[in-house]
Amino acid sequence: MKKILPLLVFAALISGCGTSTASGAGGDGEPKRGGTLVLGENGQEPPCLDPHGNSSSDGPVSTVPVADSLVWFDADGKIQPWLADSWEISPDGLTYTFKLRHGVKFHDGAVWNAEALKANFEHMKDPATKSPLAASYIAPYKDAEVVDEYTLEVHLSSPYKPFLDILAQGYLGMISPKQIKESPQTICEHPIGSGPFIFEKWTKGQSITYRRNPDYNWGPKSAKHTGPAYLDRLEIRFLTEDATRYNALASGEVDAIDFTPPQNVDEVKANPDLGFLSAVRPGHPMAFWLNTSRPPFDDVKVRQALLAAVDRESIIKGISFGQYQVAKGFLTSSTPGYAAGVPIAYDPAKAARLLDEAGWTGKDKDGIRTKDGKRLTAYFPIAANFPAQRMQIAVQTQAAAKKAGIDIQMQTPPEQEITDRLLKGDYDLTSGLWATNTADVLWIQYSSKNITTDKRRGQNVARLRDDKIDELLEKARSDRNPAALYDQA
Repeated sequence: MKKILPLLVFAALISGCGTSTASGAGGDGEPKRGGTLVLGENGQEPPCLDPHGNSSSDGPVSTVPVADSLVWFDADGKIQPWLADSWEISPDGLTYTFKLRHGVKFHDGAVWNAEALKANFEHMKDPATKSPLAASYIAPYKDAEVVDEYTLEVHLSSPYKPFLDILAQGYLGMISPKQIKESPQTICEHPIGSGPFIFEKWTKGQSITYRRNPDYNWGPKSAKHTGPAYLDRLEIRFLTEDATRYNALASGEVDAIDFTPPQNVDEVKANPDLGFLSAVRPGHPMAFWLNTSRPPFDDVKVRQALLAAVDRESIIKGISFGQYQVAKGFLTSSTPGYAAGVPIAYDPAKAARLLDEAGWTGKDKDGIRTKDGKRLTAYFPIAANFPAQRMQIAVQTQAAAKKAGIDIQMQTPPEQEITDRLLKGDYDLTSGLWATNTADVLWIQYSSKNITTDKRRGQNVARLRDDKIDELLEKARSDRNPAALYDQA
């Protein structure tokens, strides 16, 4: 039976983020040894396979087979030991003492111990790593002291309640300390971890292949299986086109796909040879982030006008065949610490009034608002391999904006140019979502500390600077019950 990886139901401030997967499995449900599992990914190939140098929402799919984590979440959402055997947290929340697992080895023979864990923390923090996400997650990390070979004492600069949660994420997987020390420049292309699979080959634009680690014997102790993988090999294929990805599954060319095309879901469910899983992915739903650091979106009234001009319900209903949900706020409903957010109403009359108040009172021959002889134009650089449903959302948002008199010009420059422009803040809109296991994603996305600088690449692509938001999100990081603070934010 084939499985379809559940489709991510996205659109943040456009729609709630979900995931769908379809796949095939053995008929009796019993594990079978040998063979190759082929996963068809949606084509958003990560630019770097160093988990600490990666921020792609699909990046961990590529790195988790190689890099084990310090802790993990069980099916009930509880943190469980993995490469850490146990830990103690000081009463003030500033010191975490980790007792580490014995007998773990990296694929290059390096030993897992306190020095290895410290090397990984330092690698995440090191500006040379150019970490786009892990460095933000561990921003409170100050330093660490090796107590003995298998005990590390970690010191934080401020209490950080989600610390263990984020250590369970693939973005903070453990890399060989030998590779970090001797050849850190090779990690992006050829990561060396301690995981159940050994990285073999990355054919960019096509696939990544892995082979089983025959020595693996340190899966989480609470897992059903802790030894070597049943599979001989694992292959991830990057299949950008929805039809290509789905047809590869239907023909048996691949064993599982993610981002199941919503138009094919009913067909999948009706096929006894296919299995389907769907879930709302925790984190930040898909959003269009507006660059608040320059015109036109430095004016809050223009931002609010665009929001009021877009009928999110109609867009999602029209493109998702009932598979997506409209986001209710800046966190998805499955996120720990979920805050319900505020209602966002479709109100074209309000949009027109706000643009008038912002001084965009003129109109040119195309109906685009003008002020002082300038058109109300916003530039949106977008990757050529942007997922199909998200592109449909972008196109329909562009059409709604045009009706309101806002000209959103979508551009498809080369990928490197997009990256460079994001770093420089040379854009008016960008789009994305964040899959994460903590509401602290709001700090990642909206704290002014996470605006990209020469020293660190941050994820506040809205370039928002708001003292009250900063205060609430900073306080929430150390609060035992932060939901009310996130709700206020």
